[in-house]
Amino acid sequence: MKEDKPVDESTAAAMSEDETSVELAIEADAEEIVEQGGEDPVQAELTRLQQEAGHLRELYLRKLADFDNFRKRKDKEMAEFRSQANAEMLRDLLPVVDNLERALAVGSEDIGGIRAGVDLTLRQFKDVLSRHGVVEVDPLGEMFDPSAHEAVSRLHTAEAEPNTVVQVLQKGYRLGERLLRAALVVVAAPAGTTAPLQAETEGEA
Repeated sequence: MKEDKPVDESTAAAMSEDETSVELAIEADAEEIVEQGGEDPVQAELTRLQQEAGHLRELYLRKLADFDNFRKRKDKEMAEFRSQANAEMLRDLLPVVDNLERALAVGSEDIGGIRAGVDLTLRQFKDVLSRHGVVEVDPLGEMFDPSAHEAVSRLHTAEAEPNTVVQVLQKGYRLGERLLRAALVVVAAPAGTTAPLQAETEGEA
């Protein structure tokens, strides 16, 4: 068996210096890696996620501001549209007011002239409503429709089909498909019956 030779002091000192040099070199390399961005992978991923979260938050706030501006712009445009639409209808109604004033300016002794003026004004007023899409609902003789008519009473009669409109107390109006006002009507009921109208109309629904 070969015996280990004893290490003299000079050799031990040289080995210690070499080890120290290696450790210093390793530390220097580590510092250089950190300076060059080679930090701990977990810390690097955390930093990346924080940056991405910040970017997404900024993007969200920007989109939120864009949507708020869009909403405000649309609200303004809608308000302007309503104002313009109302102004157009009101402008068309001004001649109707003029004719009413002329009719009232006619002497009370000229009843025929007053009636003719009111009749002309009514036709002119209906023409304005028609131009703006308002349609008259006059259901006389039609079947009672709860979605468009409001029954205020019944008339027991054998001269009309049950559940038909026999009298219109107040006409209704539609704007396109939208019901502006239901027509107030009287509905026929079989002669001799006493059941309430509500029960009959619910049965038809």
